[in-house]
Amino acid sequence: MGIYILVFLFQIMFNIFKTMEIKYTYENKVNELMLNSIWINLVSLGSVYFAIDNLFKGNWSVIIVYIMGSVVGKWVAMKHFENYRQKIYEMFSKKKRTSKMKVVHSRK
Repeated sequence: MGIYILVFLFQIMFNIFKTMEIKYTYENKVNELMLNSIWINLVSLGSVYFAIDNLFKGNWSVIIVYIMGSVVGKWVAMKHFENYRQKIYEMFSKKKRTSKMKVVHSRK
């Protein structure tokens, strides 16, 4: 049971770190990106080691835990971290709307 919990937690952390990697790349934060890459490698090594070790021992149910951890990790990363792409889109949409409104009001 302890191995399942480890694999599950490692997969959650791996997917959160992968999502953060995309965010840091997009924001051009090199130092955070390098530190995040170290965590990605450590967590993925642990996850793969425990999953493959149990798989070779004939424990096929570890695959389900591996996939569930991955899905939950992606959900946590997408739901609980800020969506900068959407915020940028909204920011530019507001600028276009306000500039159109100024043009309409200036013609009167």
